[in-house]
Amino acid sequence: MIATPKIGLFGGLFDKDGKLLVKQRGSDESLPGDWDLPGGGVEVTSNEATLDERIISEELLREIEEETGLILPPLQRMPAMYPAVIKGGSDWAFAINLGIVEPVPTKGKWRYVSPAELVDLANGPLGNRLVSGYGKRMHRLCLRLFASRDNPNPAYRAAAGEMLKKIQEEQLNIQ
Repeated sequence: MIATPKIGLFGGLFDKDGKLLVKQRGSDESLPGDWDLPGGGVEVTSNEATLDERIISEELLREIEEETGLILPPLQRMPAMYPAVIKGGSDWAFAINLGIVEPVPTKGKWRYVSPAELVDLANGPLGNRLVSGYGKRMHRLCLRLFASRDNPNPAYRAAAGEMLKKIQEEQLNIQ
């Protein structure tokens, strides 16, 4: 039997110092109190809509506005997308780097984190940690955004690249 993948889209929003925006999940969401990137599952009402790449940016911007109150302009081009797949391939997620954001969110609980702060958050207790914890999908998505060439902070890019390499090596040793 072939699994039908679920697709998540998450936005990478940086402050001017290169810290990444994360938001805390509400009590009405799964894993309440945990932290993740703004975004969520693609909501497509017809298969025809999925044939057009614009659905990706439209859905992501809709999710970001819904979760943070930030109204971002329509994307003029498709930015870089960084994938993370849960083992078995049933759940795919893409982090999309949206760049530096000047306005601050007006909804929900949120904060900007550095790569080191992200590790602390990933190792935090259930109910106040990065979704699923250290080395898992959300952690890897955040690190891929930090490590991208579009991150304005070269030190964060280098640190995140080393962290990703370490996680990949750890995961290879487990298998």
